[in-house]
Amino acid sequence: MDINIKEMELEELKTLQSMIADEIKARNSSALVLYTHGCKGAASYHLGKYKHWAKLVTSVDTTKTNGYAFAGEFLAVTAEHKVPIGSVIVEVCGKDIDGYVMESTGKHHVASGKVNSMSGFIDEIAALF
Repeated sequence: MDINIKEMELEELKTLQSMIADEIKARNSSALVLYTHGCKGAASYHLGKYKHWAKLVTSVDTTKTNGYAFAGEFLAVTAEHKVPIGSVIVEVCGKDIDGYVMESTGKHHVASGKVNSMSGFIDEIAALF
């Protein structure tokens, strides 16, 4: 099968990229790994004082400049989760935001930023898809 990507429209390329990402996830979905937020087990004072969230990212909207750029399932900060190897997870603690790719050995840090200036961080996470 020959595909000439140079002749494809931008929307066709995005669709193809999404299909490839879905296929990769489907092939990796049989292997699960344990994910926990970096603040799991932290004192209730810490959890109450700072904003915390984590999301299993399925896609990224690079036109947005805040946490709404990340589509996917929210993960409870105080619980353990089994996620597919290769999953992308974004987590927030206070003003810090970090991106991880889940590997068989655990979280692999791939990006970091601040929640009040996320444009570059969003682009880094989008590049993983």
